[in-house]
This record gives sequence, C-alpha cells and structure tokens, in this order.
Amino acid sequence: GSADVTAAPSAARRGVSADDESGARSEPHEPASAAMPYAPFASARGTLVSGALALAAAFPVAMVIETLNSRLASTPERAVMASSVLRAALAVAVVAGYGVTRRVAATPARLALVTILATVVLLAGTDLYWLAGHVRFPADILIWSESDFVADILKLRSGYPFYTAQANNESFIYTPASQVLTWLLASAVGKGDSIVAFRAVQVGFTVLAAAVAALSCRRLLLLAGRDAPGAGMWTALWMPAFFLIATNAVTNPFVQNLHNDALTQLVAIACFWLLLEYSATRSPRILALMAIAPAAGFLVKQSLAVWAPLFCVHLLLFDRPRSLPRVMGFALAAFGGIALAFGACYLAWGHDFIYWTVTVLGAHPHSLLRSVQHVLDVWVYFAVGVAGALVLLRGERARALIGPWLIGLAILGIEAYTSGVAWMLNHMGPGSLIAGVWLMAAVTALWRERLDPAGTGSTSPTTPAGATVDRVLDRVLERWLRPALAAGAALLLLGGLGTVRVPAPPFSADAYRYAREIERAMPDSAGDRVLLDAGSWLYLRRGVVMKDRVTSFGDRGYGEVGDFSAMARRLGERRYDRILVRNLHSPDFWYDHYLWRAPSGIRAALMANYHETGTIRAVTDGDPTHRPPYLFSEISILEPNAR
Repeated sequence: GSADVTAAPSAARRGVSADDESGARSEPHEPASAAMPYAPFASARGTLVSGALALAAAFPVAMVIETLNSRLASTPERAVMASSVLRAALAVAVVAGYGVTRRVAATPARLALVTILATVVLLAGTDLYWLAGHVRFPADILIWSESDFVADILKLRSGYPFYTAQANNESFIYTPASQVLTWLLASAVGKGDSIVAFRAVQVGFTVLAAAVAALSCRRLLLLAGRDAPGAGMWTALWMPAFFLIATNAVTNPFVQNLHNDALTQLVAIACFWLLLEYSATRSPRILALMAIAPAAGFLVKQSLAVWAPLFCVHLLLFDRPRSLPRVMGFALAAFGGIALAFGACYLAWGHDFIYWTVTVLGAHPHSLLRSVQHVLDVWVYFAVGVAGALVLLRGERARALIGPWLIGLAILGIEAYTSGVAWMLNHMGPGSLIAGVWLMAAVTALWRERLDPAGTGSTSPTTPAGATVDRVLDRVLERWLRPALAAGAALLLLGGLGTVRVPAPPFSADAYRYAREIERAMPDSAGDRVLLDAGSWLYLRRGVVMKDRVTSFGDRGYGEVGDFSAMARRLGERRYDRILVRNLHSPDFWYDHYLWRAPSGIRAALMANYHETGTIRAVTDGDPTHRPPYLFSEISILEPNAR
C-alpha cells in the first residue's frame, strides 16, 4: 500500500546510501532510483519499531495458548488441537481483514506476504509460550550448565572467587561475563536471587539478538543495492522471524536456559552487524567498536575471540582501499584487548583461571566424524547461507559483500568443527542466525524482483482486451499461483529451520513434583552438610558455595585432566550428612562415567562410606518410553555408614 512506500531521500538521489542516525556516511554507490523506482528501506529506528511491534503482537498469542493449556490440562491433546485451530483461525482472519480493508492494494503478492507475516507472529507466540515454561521453572536443573551458572552468581554476591583449586570441584569452565551481566540486570529490578529472573534475562538477550539481526538484514540489502516496496511490512516480518531462528530447536535449544549461549549469540550477531556497517561506511568509530568486540566476547565465551583474526582477514583482503597501517593498528588493538582481558582474569584468579578455562577445555577430545555429522544435521543453515549469497552476490556489489559472506560462513564452519567436542548442536547457534540474515535478505530481494516488482503485486501486464479465455486463465494462474507457491515454500522452510513448536507445556506437573521432593530432602538448616550433585537454587537461598558439584567432573574426567582424590577423601571422612546423586546405579553416572578411560573412584568411595536410604523418582510425562532430559533422572538419597 501507499503507506508502505515513502519518497526516496535526497541522499539516495545524490548517489549516497541512506544511513543510520549515527551520522556516518556511506561510500557513494549507484543511486537507488537508477535501478528501481522505489524508496530505500526505512531507517534503522523504523526497522526496530516495526519489528518490535510485530513481536509484541506475539505476546497475546502466548497468553491465549497458556490459558487453553491451563483449562484443558487434563486433556493435553485437546489443548494442542484447540491452540492449533485458534492459530489457524487467527491467520485466516488477519489475511481476510487485510484483503477487505485494503481492497485494490490487497494483491496476490501482498496477501501472500501478509500470510507469511501472520504465520511468523503466531509461531513466535507459540515460541514465547514454550520459553515461558522454561523461564518460570523454579530449579536450575534444566541443562547441565545451570548449576554452575547460578553458583557463579552466588560467588559474585558473596565475594567468593570464580575460580579456585580443582580440589574444590566447584568452578565453571567458561569466562564469567554472562553470569555477571545476568546478575546485574536481574538485581536492577530487585530480582538478584531469582532463577526465573536470570532466565528472563537470557530471553532478553535473545530478543536483542533478533533486533540486531534485523538491522544486519537492512544493511545487507542496502550494501547489495536492493530495495523493496512495502518496507514497513518487511521490517515487521524480520524481527519475529529472526527471533524464531535465534530460538530454533536445532541449533539454539538452550538460549532460554542458564548458559552463555544467549549472550554469545548476541555478541556474535553484533560483530557481524559491525562488519556490515564498516563495509558500508569505513567509519573509524565502527572500526574502534570492532577492535573492542573480540575482547568483550572473550569474557563471555572464550571462542568469541576468533572475531579478532576474522576481522583482520577482512581488512587485509576485502577492505578497499586497502590500508596496511590500518590493518596493523587494528590487529594490535584487537589482540591487545584480548591479552588485557586475559591478563586481568589471570591477575584476579591466577593459575586456577587458566586451569578451568584453558586446560580443561583444551583437553577435551575432539571427534572429526562428530563434527561432520553435525554439519549434516544442520545442513539447512549452511544451505540458506549459500542460497542467500547466490541471490545477493551479483554485479558490482558482490565485491562489498564477499568478505562478510565468507566470514559468516567461516563462523558457522568453525562452530561446526568445535561442536565435535560434544554431542549437542548449540555451538552452531550464532552462525545459524548469521545464515538466517542472508536468507531473509535474499527472500526480501527475490520477492521484490519476481513477485512484486511494481509494488502492486502485479507479476505481468494487464490482460489486453479481446484476450482468449485460455490466456486470461493463464494470466490469473500466474498471478495467483506464484505468490501462493512462494508463501507455501516459505512456511515449509520455517519447519525445516526448527522454528515450529507444538503448543504444549515443556514440562509436566511431575517435574515440579521432582523439584519439591529435592527441596524436602534438603532442609535449609543443613547448610553445606547436604550435597546435591547438581542444582544450586537451594544453595543460593542459603548463601552457601558448595564443593564437589558433579558438573565440574565431566570435561575433566573425559579429558583426563582431573584429580578427584580430594572428594574421595571427603567421602572417606563422611563429611556430608546426606548426599543426593543421580544415576548412581547407571553407567551414565556423572561422577564416574563409563566413557572415561580411568575411573574417578567416586562411586567406590560412595558405596564404601554411604548407604542408600531412599530415592526420588525420575520425572515422567506419562510416556514410559520417553527419557527424561538431563537432570530429571532418579536420585539416590545416601547417608553415612555408622562409624
């Protein structure tokens, strides 16, 4: 519609691209009007506002799904069916409403685009409902990292060192910026001791990542010299679509949990956006931010320091005009910043910092075959990244885009390689979001070129008078069939990207029973005399930094760099009045895992000095074949033998 198209700014007519309100000027390029008669995309502010409004529209959808699941809790299949029917009805109502209100402007291409937008917003609502189920779970046992994450926040609050001697078995293997920033933000709203608030902060990081991805998509299209009619509708689509990719079930399943995944993804997409901005403006201010970003990223997750050499490669090979002094100055600043960050951590925590964040991670065995398998598992994100490049890397503009594309692809490739140290795919989340930027930019450009070239939805000239019935039918089929097929392909792709979730609660009522039974088995008066292998929410309440946490054992035992004799000695002294451990009678016993070449001796020490007095039943959702995730398995309650 006319509301979606604005007059081109004078800057575009002068051959200078429209830019952000920062005042940085882009390098001259071919005027937008020379290639297409439509306005460039909305400003960065407009991109964020329209995207935020579209994402905000998903919240009522999440609330309705929550209400339906609450009222039909006894019949979950009916709840899912009711939610699905309601979402379908809402999508139809939105498309029909648009058609009725816009009339002439409601062309087939526009109706198809509205269908995609409505579907994406509804899927985002389902996603928010699913995320909320994780956020409000009261115990930090949803994934392996949550216990250490909360323990680090407890250490921060009490002034206890983040990294101590390995004999204590209570340090995390990642750098602490995510934990620190999470606590600061939660404390700012008076929730510095809330597991729910900590998880809500992670979702906030993910929303910001979606916003930065939308800005990256806008800049990528401007760099490619592409515009599209209906910029408001497109920018409204981007942010919820990127939110779905940033929380996808394939490569981003843990961003709502207490891990550094959410902030890592935000830093990575911010680095990519800075790269695009620099490619467009060569602004010294952007370059300064690029020099700082790798050091800041290192404090979030060690692997983010890889942006320093990647930025240097871009400046050396793809920046024009090339400036060797600029490359050398940037390298000195970027690598110097990482060295300063590392040095500050070493001064604060000494060799213990190196042991936990370098030695333990570096010793973890890597499987190249597993990395290859992960590439095959995540093939769709590699494919959309390449497909986006095939669309956008054309003509004279390709030179400005080849560097950012290769670096984005390198990020995904590096993440695929490092994922070979584990069995999960969450290492590849940031690279997947960057690939999603290329996908959305390419879809936007293709839609403008092939389906809506004149901003009216017309894909062919008006059928001339006197045309035969067959020709009229052919024109009608062409006009309606192509947008319909494009919309269908887009909706199917959403499923392939792992963005479609079932509108059902992520946890059964039995999971809450499980947490309550753990709390009953660990009275507050116990202090540090009761050991829970994983889960720190009860210790957070008590202000107790607990030793001998099971999550500190895995990487060290697998990498053969751990000395566990101190815990064995404490067990021999029967230091603990009660111990709660999972999988005691299973090969998958995290204190003494079957995959380790050498046993830790902890199982034998437990059996020799403690006896089992009870159990806490594993979580079930009613399906006897369903294996509970991670830390919801059976717990053995142990008490010391008589002396």
